[in-house]
Amino acid sequence: MTHLLDFSLEEFEKKLGNQTYRSNQILGWVFGKRVRNFLDMSDLPQGMRTELSSSYSLRKLSIHSQYESRLDSTVKLTFNESKFSCVLLPEKTYQSLCISTQVGCAWACKFCASGLVPFERNLSPGEILDQIFWAEEISGKKIRNILFMGMGEPLSNYAGTVGAIRWLLNPSGFGFSPSRIVLSTTGLAPQILKISKEKLGVNLALSLHAPDDALRKKIMPKSSQFPIRDILSACKTYLQENGGEFTIEYILLKDVNDSTLHAQSLAKLLLASRFSVPPKINLIPQNPVPGIALSASTSSQSQAFFNLLKMKKFTVHTRKPKGQDLEAACGQLQ
Repeated sequence: MTHLLDFSLEEFEKKLGNQTYRSNQILGWVFGKRVRNFLDMSDLPQGMRTELSSSYSLRKLSIHSQYESRLDSTVKLTFNESKFSCVLLPEKTYQSLCISTQVGCAWACKFCASGLVPFERNLSPGEILDQIFWAEEISGKKIRNILFMGMGEPLSNYAGTVGAIRWLLNPSGFGFSPSRIVLSTTGLAPQILKISKEKLGVNLALSLHAPDDALRKKIMPKSSQFPIRDILSACKTYLQENGGEFTIEYILLKDVNDSTLHAQSLAKLLLASRFSVPPKINLIPQNPVPGIALSASTSSQSQAFFNLLKMKKFTVHTRKPKGQDLEAACGQLQ
């Protein structure tokens, strides 16, 4: 059965015969009162409730397991449907949710557990959004930030990702500010250019992980089909059309991409790209993954990498691993 939120607002209103009043009622139940069943929408005519129930679903996902980290209170939710997960990241005053867009991943990055899982299918917009409904229901708190950084390449599931983001931004939907949403990509240049035209305005994060094409091909063999300079050019177009923050994600792999020469090359590459606002750089320690031999850089090498980028006037952060004991940290979802 089709999830109601697989449709855009315009498509849904059309199916209701352009009854804006009724669509507002229904969306109030879905997003305001968070009902899971049309039959609970007490101010709708009984016939309409029955018809909607037989035609659409409000939740397609169900919880298979829920685990909380003993290290940092991170929560990993795994769903019965194909056993994929999302990760709830609590902070002192807010919480973020890292969501998946695909079951399995076809991009096979050498450092990532998701790349070990054969691609099965794209998630629909409704399935992507169900992760948010469940996370807020289980935690009892609103989510402030949405991170498209879970299993899968979001821009490889273009329709699902864009459909979900439109509901996230819609005042009749979740009503998120674009500044609270981060769309991460391994660098699918054509799709970055395509989504630029959608004018969604969400923040963009590029999983770069290497300062040159030769090294990138070794650790990201499929994403490297797009040359780095083409990817960065597409990112510039996105920022010109949409604004928002731009972040470079860079995983530090011991004796692979973590030397000071690599840091110098990365700084040179980004400076030569002449972004109007220099991108932020997130350095990510490699988290342990069974079946992957790559390991994290030493603390001294990571610090040297960090220091060189700071010296070049970049804003640099080192991501703190969260949920390692759940295999829920960056690069561990499978």
